Amino acid sequence: MRLVNLLIDLRFTREFSAFTREFGAFTREFAPFTREFSAFTREFAIYSRIRAVFL
Repeated sequence: MRLVNLLIDLRFTREFSAFTREFGAFTREFAPFTREFSAFTREFAIYSRIRAVFL
């Protein structure tokens, strides 16, 4: 029974490790979009403040 549990744990660890690698690759690909969106959000906040002054 312990051997079966150990094999299950090893399989889970391998699968989780593969998932982590895939998720890491996804986040690296997604990072440029996140930076662009963050910059857009900052610019929009500045625009909103300027617009509020003139309205």
